[in-house]
Amino acid sequence: MPSLKERYPLPVLAEAPDAWRSLEERRATLAAPEGEFPLGASEPPQGISRRAVLELAAFGAAAAGLSGCFRQPPEKVMPYSKQPPEVTPGVPLHYATGLTLEGYVRGLVVRSHEGRPTKVEGNPEQPESLGAAGAHEQASLLGLYDPHRARVVRHQGEPVSRAALFSWLIERAQRNDGGAGLRLLVEPSASPLWADTYARLLERYPRAKVVPFSGIEPVQAREGARLAFGRPLQVLPRFSEARTVVSLDDDFLSTLPGSPRTAREFVSARARPESNRLWVVESHLSVTGAFADHRLRARPSRLPHLARALAAEVGRALGHAGLASLADGTTSLSETERRWLTVAAKDLVAQRGAALVVAGARQPAAVHALAHWLNEALGPGALVRFVDELLSPVPDASALPALVEELRAGTVDTLIITAWNPVYRAPVDVPLVEALGRVPYTVYCALEEDETAAACTWFVPATHPYETWGDGRAPEGTATILQPLIAPLQEAAVAPLDLLAAFTGTLEMPPYERLRTLWRERAGRPVRFQEAWEGWLATGVVPGTELPALQARVDAEAVLAAARALRPAGEGLELHFVPDLKLYDGRFGANPWLQELPDPMTQLTWDNAALVSPATAARLGLERGSRVRLELRGRALEVAVLPVPGQADDTVTLPLGYGRTRGSPVAQGVGFNAYTLWHQDSPGWATGARLSLLEGHHAFALTQEHWRMEERPLALQTTQARFKAHTDMLQGMQEPTEHLYPPPGPPVEPPHRWGMAIDLHRCTGCSACVVACQAENNIPVVGKHEVLRGREMHWLRIDRYFLGDEHEPGVITQPLMCVHCEYAPCEYVCPVNATVHSDEGLNQMIYNRCIGTRYCSNNCPYKVRRFNYLDYTGHDPLARMHRNPQVTVRSRGVMEKCTYCVQRIESARITARVERRTIREGEVRTACQQACPTEAIVFGDLNRPESRVSQLHEDPRHYKLLHELGTAPRTVHLLRLKNPHEELG
Repeated sequence: MPSLKERYPLPVLAEAPDAWRSLEERRATLAAPEGEFPLGASEPPQGISRRAVLELAAFGAAAAGLSGCFRQPPEKVMPYSKQPPEVTPGVPLHYATGLTLEGYVRGLVVRSHEGRPTKVEGNPEQPESLGAAGAHEQASLLGLYDPHRARVVRHQGEPVSRAALFSWLIERAQRNDGGAGLRLLVEPSASPLWADTYARLLERYPRAKVVPFSGIEPVQAREGARLAFGRPLQVLPRFSEARTVVSLDDDFLSTLPGSPRTAREFVSARARPESNRLWVVESHLSVTGAFADHRLRARPSRLPHLARALAAEVGRALGHAGLASLADGTTSLSETERRWLTVAAKDLVAQRGAALVVAGARQPAAVHALAHWLNEALGPGALVRFVDELLSPVPDASALPALVEELRAGTVDTLIITAWNPVYRAPVDVPLVEALGRVPYTVYCALEEDETAAACTWFVPATHPYETWGDGRAPEGTATILQPLIAPLQEAAVAPLDLLAAFTGTLEMPPYERLRTLWRERAGRPVRFQEAWEGWLATGVVPGTELPALQARVDAEAVLAAARALRPAGEGLELHFVPDLKLYDGRFGANPWLQELPDPMTQLTWDNAALVSPATAARLGLERGSRVRLELRGRALEVAVLPVPGQADDTVTLPLGYGRTRGSPVAQGVGFNAYTLWHQDSPGWATGARLSLLEGHHAFALTQEHWRMEERPLALQTTQARFKAHTDMLQGMQEPTEHLYPPPGPPVEPPHRWGMAIDLHRCTGCSACVVACQAENNIPVVGKHEVLRGREMHWLRIDRYFLGDEHEPGVITQPLMCVHCEYAPCEYVCPVNATVHSDEGLNQMIYNRCIGTRYCSNNCPYKVRRFNYLDYTGHDPLARMHRNPQVTVRSRGVMEKCTYCVQRIESARITARVERRTIREGEVRTACQQACPTEAIVFGDLNRPESRVSQLHEDPRHYKLLHELGTAPRTVHLLRLKNPHEELG
């Protein structure tokens, strides 16, 4: 078949660089032969252990040891609606709550079937989520039903009762030393209830201390604000109004550690006729870097000096003497760096008042301060909002080492730990484990019996966030009441706040009453408080709690001194520590949905890898899967190497959060523990590392080369200028074309013609849609062994393509699921008519007809159909707790695929019939559409010309995948438009 470039010699295709998915594909060195399916995908399911299958099948059976009753909380909880309906069997209710990440709350709406939470969505009323939900919020539901959650209270490793625990706690609270030997190790939080609890405890025990701990701390950003403004402030960039954004290693488009709000604001501004422009400097390829118009890769130790050089260029262009004086010491720039920084600075100055500079969490405080100074010089207060800091206790990098010194000195007799697994996450040069052994009484509360549990005298199983009352605030201050969705599934579970209540004298009050009492006092309207309270629960936000904006001026002299004092760039090999995009700091390691989710950039599952650039790999004789030994400051770690395009040379990026030795068996033994090389004085990177090659090879479960489509071009992009000059460039991929298949049925006009549009201009590849689809449609995980054979079950995948040079590649991501062809190749080859066409355009699967021939998968040019080789559904009736009862749980041996969430279509149809009306525009939203932070996915009725999906189907940027095959897909994609600066091209 001739290539599409030959058939359609269009500007967008003729001038575009070749697309490729991996270095091995580009170099044509794949061990497997070319083909549509991975090698071994059709072989009989041998070699996987029964234990591995049962561990994955067991997920959702957390209550296997319980009576099987699903109990709602005893207190009154409010559905997410103005008029709470009565509970009707089969009709789900929705409850507003939230999930705390990095101390701040993201508002959620959780669907519940007969008291059983089954799906997590974003709360459109809450400013941090805006109705979207990232992969971690979606997957948090699986943690509620984790079969490996801790079940019993332990003292010295032996099970004891909850009564014995609280009896001991009350006894320890009867102390007369003012709390001199009492310490709390907690994670910083913006929760008013937690802050009130700390205040009460310190009032009763003035000599006690509340110590903050977070493995990936926002300390540098806080200290940068203190350096720039003389006090710590919460800095809120306004991406929605920015025309030019320069990111200094800030991955703000990722939903972790970023937020759906920042991604929504930036991409919405990009979708305007006058698009914004994104410049990114970073060391490893991130979601934000992949989306950039111009990206500069740099070694971690060199990046602060590039920030200083950028400030000097901006100062020179503005005539700003203070910034321009930073040019001293920047003469070591390469020609590429100098040209990139000069043009970026020119673009910032040209967009004064609409220009924004942001710095990443791992950058030194001086870089954050420089970003604040630049923003002030480019337009005082235009795109940055300042509010008071909300986290309590205040993040402090020196707090943990100071606590360890106290523990080793023997001045602490009681230590209560509610921070997640500090033994695993502590810097390697802070001897926390050894210090814990010197404390007479240590109490640790967590969901799993992990590494920290083994080092403490008391272990207490914690309640899940969806099982307890609480509160929290978004970064800009909006408060949310966190209401439980279900009573604790484990009878021994204890809310972490209850441990502290024993020391505040409020243990006799349930958490619900403590929370209500606090908010009654804060509301100041006790007469009608109950009405207000129920309104807060129903909507998920407390109105009027947003913090007022503050005015702040940069201390130029302090910032100038700090910038000049930056350490010189290092020599030799550097280690770069980053939070994993899926497991974060490791707290999501027990979640198989996230373990099996392909990394947005590397497409790696069930593993982490030491990421190196192709040039570094060639220089050191490394290839994919090579085992190496990394040494730093007398410590060593064995890792497996993965060369990645776009990585900085002489830099090894180590994702944190893997290599667990205790806790859930899902997390144990997966990947390597990068914390063993992570030191207190180098949280972002370390210089002076040594690498030596070892024998052996490691097999990575990568999905980037699965589901090949025979080199047909799919994901397309061009520049805005080129598209404006050739708005008809995609016409050949839009017009009707000849096809090989007869019409699917008689020409009738159905009441609805369902269709979808996916805008690549908005898609960042964050993968929230993948997990949303998995949660909505009861899609199982299969484990690393099966992923290696190409048997992952995701109905929706994110294809990631590299463009051009392997050292400085462009990147484009493309969501792809069943496109519901009008002339579907799968339908004509099924011998049992299991895949059929509905009158509304849906390609449907009749599971009890399917006999597993897989002819349809062979004939599908999009490779979006999945065959379930093994039975991962489980047979215990309680193993279906997290599953959606509106979607069939498929048995082994049938074909599966995207259904356009037909269950949601039918639910809307039933509601419309009952109310004697038609389905309204926007009433049906697929799971992927609802979760997408950037609104890249749109679904609706093509019979409605005014609908958003109809408008996108007529947009000049739309094109149909594999259009030359004549399949006439109901899903169209829209061309991505880049906005490069004319001086860099």
